[in-house]
Amino acid sequence: MKQGKLYWYFIFLLLILAFICLMKFNGLYGQDSYEYLRYTKCIKEFIKTGINPGDYFWPILYPIIGACFSLLFPLPFALQLISILSLVVSVIYLEKLLILLFKTEQGTARIYLFLFFLLSPYMLRGSLVVMADSLTILCLISGTYYFEKYRRTHAGKYFLLVVSLFTAAICTRYAAFVVIFPFAITATFIFFRNFKLKTLPLSIGAILLLCIPHLFIRSHSPLSFIHHEWYDSWSPLNLFRRQFNTSNGYSSYFFYNICYAFFNVVHPAFCFAGIILLVASLRIRYSKLKSFKLTPYIISILLYAFFMAGIPFQDMRYLLLTFPFILLILFPGYEYISSFLKKKNIRQCIMVGVVLIQLALFCRAFIPFYRYNKTEKYIATSMLHYSGRTLCTFSIDGALKSYGYTGKIINLWSTKLDTMPKADSSLLVLFNTGQFSAVWENGNPIKNWDFLHKQYDMIKLEDMPDGWVLYCCSRKTEF
Repeated sequence: MKQGKLYWYFIFLLLILAFICLMKFNGLYGQDSYEYLRYTKCIKEFIKTGINPGDYFWPILYPIIGACFSLLFPLPFALQLISILSLVVSVIYLEKLLILLFKTEQGTARIYLFLFFLLSPYMLRGSLVVMADSLTILCLISGTYYFEKYRRTHAGKYFLLVVSLFTAAICTRYAAFVVIFPFAITATFIFFRNFKLKTLPLSIGAILLLCIPHLFIRSHSPLSFIHHEWYDSWSPLNLFRRQFNTSNGYSSYFFYNICYAFFNVVHPAFCFAGIILLVASLRIRYSKLKSFKLTPYIISILLYAFFMAGIPFQDMRYLLLTFPFILLILFPGYEYISSFLKKKNIRQCIMVGVVLIQLALFCRAFIPFYRYNKTEKYIATSMLHYSGRTLCTFSIDGALKSYGYTGKIINLWSTKLDTMPKADSSLLVLFNTGQFSAVWENGNPIKNWDFLHKQYDMIKLEDMPDGWVLYCCSRKTEF
């Protein structure tokens, strides 16, 4: 693309940066984002000193790139910037992909993606936080674009890009393997049908190069990620369940998993006009739909939905990975509706209405994250007054460490207090009874909470936001 054509995307990038600065939102919320931040610091320390960063739970490409960015930008902004840049570059590739698949005009593709991709509430929110989702989506979209180029030209350079970007997607989020599977099979079939010897070692080398960090850090058990609890507990029976009891606690949802797995098509926080666009797209004859060569995209969406429906858990952000492909499938419906509205001379009014609806839905989706971020920061900075003391807590320990708490932290989920020696000195306990009672009724956090009540005198020190309470626990006097 010419530089002038990227002008609007650059403005959008500046608006996002201005927004997070104005809101003072650093992208940190929940345990996952703080763990990404922690491990990025470890990788950065490894780059500087050579100290082994140790292992952690997820793929390591996002923290590695974050550590490189942190040489230029402060943390956690470096990680947040990766997510924001990934969104902007993703829409550029998605625009090129739309033009390649549907032979549409650039203006039509750009308006569609501005309305339903950049302003998608969950997509936009997911690109403001310290999470690997946005980077994974960039790898998937750009890899898919070069897949289409390879499918048309059979040029070895495009196959190499497909292999590299799809491998990078898996090294960012393991679940991306399910998304890329039909594309990888198709590209492999085309490759061996048009075999080029020099491309093969280059492709294998690209895969190994991207996997070296994983193999280096996890040399003792490089395939341990396969035994993730979600994979081990995956079952087709979960498609028709909505209540689960796992190591992550008890969860009860309104919809069955099979319905949840397709929320990225119909849920207003993904695309409020999804059903309308889907119905309009179905008006297109199968023969015309087939000419767009969308079969790998449809298989990818269905395969990933089936995979997600079998996991005993529901989280909307996991559905983001195939959302760009859903927008591709819905694009013919958008073109049909857009041409109809153009004849009625009301298209501009409808577009303004769509922008306002999307922004309102984004506010609705973003505000809880924003409040949670502020709550964690407030509690963590308040706890600095108690630094140096032993603290029992759960869920918020990542935030406490990130904001500088120096005392020993005992995690009430991973530790059984009844197996530990009683503390002679007073303990601090930071707990949220309202948040944990239902989810962890039979879990370790509540068992530890009950144990503390039995074995210690608990004195309330401070009420904190959103139901968090700080206690001082002293050993009960024995007679």
